[in-house]
Amino acid sequence: MNVNIIDGRKSKKFSSAAKVLVDVYRSTSTMPVMLKNNARFIIPVGSVSEAKEIKKKNPDYILAGERYGFKVPGFDLSNSPYESSKMDFENKIIIFTSTNGTKVLQKIKDSERIFIASFVNMKSTVEAIKKLGLQDIDIITSGRPDGEADEDIFFAMAMKDSLTEGRDTADSYIEKTREGKGTKRLSMIGGSNDAEVALSRDIVDFAVIYRDGKIEKYSS
Repeated sequence: MNVNIIDGRKSKKFSSAAKVLVDVYRSTSTMPVMLKNNARFIIPVGSVSEAKEIKKKNPDYILAGERYGFKVPGFDLSNSPYESSKMDFENKIIIFTSTNGTKVLQKIKDSERIFIASFVNMKSTVEAIKKLGLQDIDIITSGRPDGEADEDIFFAMAMKDSLTEGRDTADSYIEKTREGKGTKRLSMIGGSNDAEVALSRDIVDFAVIYRDGKIEKYSS
């Protein structure tokens, strides 16, 4: 299997390979947790205005997301895996936008297959990819507006080890992430609980995929 780690913010052209979108802090941790807690599906959008427009037409939908780490005024929820882990989204549809993850998703949304992954569902994602027999995988890191996110790179390296060599290096990379710049940065804006949830291994026992404009549980 050929696995490439690609900076999703910097890259302008993407191959036809299947993709894994990574935004450990916090989108690709929050969304699997939302689905675990019974959300029907998630509609990811690139802008706040688009999110509000969908909400206006669908008042029963939940509006969730952030800009530069903080909940958007007027939204129901932030982009918080910790907050989402405490909620029951039974049969709810969630509109979701974030500073990094959904921005990069817009760039790759026309890819044939896009998995949404983090440490929270890494095992299930790896199993799904292997079961499909995919030969080429691009792991797309979301980064931040001012550069790379070390937590995304550490996760991508752990996933690559698992996919290409069958080695379980996740615990080692989780510890590196816990001591990294991204964790310190998130803690500075009050996100310590989010970091702990995002670094919890395989608390979501299914893969998550983007297709037909929705993020939902993966089924083969």
